[in-house]
Amino acid sequence: MLVSATGLEFAYSQAPMSMKGTIMSFWSLSVTVGNLWVLLSNVSIKSPGALAAVKSSGYSETACLMFFFAGFALVAAALFALVARRYPLLNNYRD
Repeated sequence: MLVSATGLEFAYSQAPMSMKGTIMSFWSLSVTVGNLWVLLSNVSIKSPGALAAVKSSGYSETACLMFFFAGFALVAAALFALVARRYPLLNNYRD
């Protein structure tokens, strides 16, 4: 929830006035795609092959999903950090 409010405010503040509505629609689209990706990840662990691999690891299904999402979040944070180093900050919030 905290990431959503922060990301939405950042997207809104960086967009020019003529693009604020479009940026908000892309934000909603990206949230939808992320939710669908989580849904597909949760469904894919229910396949017989994935369940066998999870049971052989000694972890529960929930633990494997949490490790998977934590690893994905770590990779995403590293990529965002690389992009953020070169991002030119704009001030279009009140313009």
